[in-house]
Amino acid sequence: MDEGLSLTELADRANIPLSTVSRITSMLAMKNGRKAYGLVTVNIAPQERRRKQIYLSDKGKKTIKNLSQAIYEIKEQKEFPSKIASA
Repeated sequence: MDEGLSLTELADRANIPLSTVSRITSMLAMKNGRKAYGLVTVNIAPQERRRKQIYLSDKGKKTIKNLSQAIYEIKEQKEFPSKIASA
């Protein structure tokens, strides 16, 4: 994962408007209503105070790991029957 991306860099890579990236990042970092997600942290770049850099929090890294494992297991379940049929 590319950590420390600016909101602009993330918007360019995802091909979505900067305002949308900013709104989503705020929800992932802080609050959505009353519930805090805390999946990312947003830091001000020391060399350019107007630039915000995005990093996964420990909770965000754990969430990515869990999601990756779940996706892997789902793929394995879908592939397993085809492996039996081809044997």
